[in-house]
Amino acid sequence: MELRFGGEVIWWRGPAPYHFVALPDPEADRLRAVASRVTYGWGCIPATVTLGATTFTTSIFPKDGGFRVPLKAAPRRAEGVELGDDVTLVVVVEDPDAPAGPEVVDDVPAAARPAVPHHDPADDDDYWDPAADPAAGAPTTAG
Repeated sequence: MELRFGGEVIWWRGPAPYHFVALPDPEADRLRAVASRVTYGWGCIPATVTLGATTFTTSIFPKDGGFRVPLKAAPRRAEGVELGDDVTLVVVVEDPDAPAGPEVVDDVPAAARPAVPHHDPADDDDYWDPAADPAAGAPTTAG
């Protein structure tokens, strides 16, 4: 399922403060219809998100009867996005029960839309992989 929408970048000061974009009601309704098939628990839904020319993976969170799409710091920096900005997102949620074949959004088949370049946050200067950092306490084998 592909969802295309715009919204304001908001900040939620929860246990893990983050920047989000709220899913508008029509898109939230579409996502709600498949949520039970695609959630991995607690209502969180894995997704691939495109912000500008940057694509990243994340999980959509349920909140107050709707959904919020988190915007990671690296993609926000790459696209120059700040709190309060209006952005356009393309969110793809894989539905294992969906019929095979090209999806049509806004009367345009997926194959006819321009390709979106992929941004890998691991290419960012400040990306940290705790599994690759021996100082982070990653398990080691004793020999």
